Amino acid sequence: MNPINERIFQLRTTMRELDLDAVILPSNDPHQSEYVNDYWKIRTYFSGFTGSAGTVVVTHEIAALWTDSRYFLQVETQTHESEVVLFKQSIPHAPEHMPWLADVLEENSKIGVDYRLFSKDQIEGLEQLNLTKKHTIVDLKDALFAVWMDHPNGPTGDIYLHDIQFAGENARSKIEKVREEIAFCTADFFFLSSLDEIAWLFNLRSSDVDFNPLATAYALVGKTRIILFLDHSRLTVEANMALNKENIEILPYQAVFSELEILTNQKKVIADPKTLNYACFLCFKGENVLKPSIVQQLKTLKNTVEIAQAKNSMLKDGVALTKFFMWLERELELREISEFEIGRKLEAFRKEQAYYVQESFAAIVGYKGNGAIIHYTAPEFNSSMVTNEGILLVDSGAQYLGGTTDITRTVWLGGVPKENLKKNYTLVLKGFIELSTIKFPEKSLGIQLDVLARMHLWKNGLDYSHGTGHGIGSFGMVHEPNQGFAPTMVTSRGSASHFANQLTTIEPGYYKEGEFGIRIENVVLSKNAKLPGHFLEFEPITVFPIDTTLISRQLLEEHEIGWLNSYHETVYETISPTLTGPERNWLREKCKAI
Repeated sequence: MNPINERIFQLRTTMRELDLDAVILPSNDPHQSEYVNDYWKIRTYFSGFTGSAGTVVVTHEIAALWTDSRYFLQVETQTHESEVVLFKQSIPHAPEHMPWLADVLEENSKIGVDYRLFSKDQIEGLEQLNLTKKHTIVDLKDALFAVWMDHPNGPTGDIYLHDIQFAGENARSKIEKVREEIAFCTADFFFLSSLDEIAWLFNLRSSDVDFNPLATAYALVGKTRIILFLDHSRLTVEANMALNKENIEILPYQAVFSELEILTNQKKVIADPKTLNYACFLCFKGENVLKPSIVQQLKTLKNTVEIAQAKNSMLKDGVALTKFFMWLERELELREISEFEIGRKLEAFRKEQAYYVQESFAAIVGYKGNGAIIHYTAPEFNSSMVTNEGILLVDSGAQYLGGTTDITRTVWLGGVPKENLKKNYTLVLKGFIELSTIKFPEKSLGIQLDVLARMHLWKNGLDYSHGTGHGIGSFGMVHEPNQGFAPTMVTSRGSASHFANQLTTIEPGYYKEGEFGIRIENVVLSKNAKLPGHFLEFEPITVFPIDTTLISRQLLEEHEIGWLNSYHETVYETISPTLTGPERNWLREKCKAI
């Protein structure tokens, strides 16, 4: 039997033992993280799908997987030999499995979930949808993991201090801001369950989560008392001393449930219902305040040190990318290179840079038709061989101690490109420039700005099926809430306001299945514009040239040409002092005015 089908069979056996009609397997951990530790990858175990977003619903008749268009081709590849069936989401991150499940189950059915892996909002939404058929939601606790053979252990890496030279603000100062929010809400404690918020607030980092330097923990911040729930043995001596200095108590990770039950009987606690898992919520016994986390908003507003470190990290990235693309061009004159090897070589050049820690996500190296797979990951074996002709999309990023990077460039490797390809590339570039150069009122929503990146594509009956950008952290999450650009209000990237001193990506694209993918991406800094009133503008801080080979110059307006030439002049002036003579010559040619 196919191994995935065997696992589903075993799960259904457990479902019959527990008298369950369906089980929902999310992508989450107890902290609603985007990337999760191997310990929590229950959805991957039972489906074989490794993408970062998706939900599996298993009934006695079907194993159904919901995910969005970024992963459709990946799902088909990873599940084609199993019984897992793809249900294509029309809106990314929307819980479209919930109304389907409410509809297909008979009345009085029982739906099993692990309360730790669902937020309060998610469980209450599921309960609301199931009211008419009187379905019951059952907490599985550890039942799912009992079925999981060879279940991996939890994280064991060091939890260490993020130095003030990179953070720019100490934990005490940040904690005082949280205490101001506690006082404003006339509460006693603020409960944090989001790993990136805890990492930022206490200046702690680790390696528990793929690609993001976060530690597994919960936290309670009170007017006088602070508790961190984590594995004390993993703290470095320096981190332990720093926490002791601030009189921060350390309790075991699992103690959070009992401590919440005791504390909330007497105290008023603030928590964010979007990240608060339902198992923790059920421990709240007294009065509480459920509202969006103040820490999440504070964290998006970068201080002067974080901004300077982000720019320095982008410079390192620019140098590494210069060396990498020079190598790629030379090597392709001699041999074919696999997409997988290209990704590893790019990582190797980044490792040469000071303060490099790891990739910020799995590099996307998509040659020709593979570039149309939006979240494509080249397999180690049998990935496509790249030659010195055609189109290549490279989307990658790094975690440096000073900052997090994310950049996409689409390059032409040789031959004569078709005019329609050049037109599509130029339309993507025009939208990229449109959004990069807009001046807009402070607090504008992501959905209001997103249209600028699509407008030239729309005029030609074209579009792309992903958001246009996301927030980015400071040696933190590469996809940092809340702000971004999206064509829908379903996600925070569409509904959140933009403020000065935020770091956000701009990354429009266009894709033709089986033929090519086009995407151009920079990280930008929002800052006050020199206009009357509260207007903002974007400063690009990514410094690497945009390929001009595929541009149809006649489709560009003069101001667009002026922006591109000015950007390339800045790129050259920023990177060239750190390069060798041959590298400067290569970069000068790539930054040549059009």
